[in-house]
Amino acid sequence: MHHMVKFLAIPILLSTTFFMHGCEQKNTAQQSNTEVTPDDRIMKELASEPVKSFAKTAQDPDDIRALRDYDQRFTAVSDDMEDELMQMKESGSLTPEFAAERKRDNIQSALSMLKELDLKTEQGRYIQGLMYQYWDQQQQLQLAEAQAPSKGENMVSSAHVKGLGQFIHAQEQLDHWQAQYPELAQLNTQATSDVVTSAH
Repeated sequence: MHHMVKFLAIPILLSTTFFMHGCEQKNTAQQSNTEVTPDDRIMKELASEPVKSFAKTAQDPDDIRALRDYDQRFTAVSDDMEDELMQMKESGSLTPEFAAERKRDNIQSALSMLKELDLKTEQGRYIQGLMYQYWDQQQQLQLAEAQAPSKGENMVSSAHVKGLGQFIHAQEQLDHWQAQYPELAQLNTQATSDVVTSAH
């Protein structure tokens, strides 16, 4: 769950669209009840599929470790970026251009790390593909925003969570997969330990 919140928080931090969305709710309430609201579109994007069943293989533990290692490394990169942006925001030195640049760097890091994974199992590649697709969608979104910065706030708010349901499904699939191997439970413990250590 920590990782789901993390990846949802990144676009929120780098954009004021969700803050602006609150200012738009009065206008939304005056629209026809039959119209699909931005909140409806967001909830639709957040819906995830049920976990799928895959046959166990001898390579499962290696692929699970590789995906957890990626998860931990990328979370560390994202945490560093978030800390930097929050400090700049508090000091009043954060600009939209710099925030957009850091978001671009973050997305590229995710895509590069995922490409480097040499996974051997069908389930591992399935999870890898879902994660890659999410970050590729975020990259396309950022390019679209750069070309059309005057897009309405509600439209941007919905777009920032586009594909997030797939990412949540990937995390749920990985959790379900790992749960089949109790000997790998320490991977989650290690991830928690790393987060606590890095906070000091």
